[in-house]
Amino acid sequence: MGNSFGLFADPLATLKRNCVTQAIVSVSALASTAVRLMQVVPTMLNGAP
Repeated sequence: MGNSFGLFADPLATLKRNCVTQAIVSVSALASTAVRLMQVVPTMLNGAP
């Protein structure tokens, strides 16, 4: 079966991967919010219901 400890990744590499993943999710959420605001704000400024 081999060394089972070889299955676990380097903790620093795991932390970096998690940080990169979180950054991608955050940027995606900000982008979708910006797109939604660009659709809603002009309508609100024009006074349409």
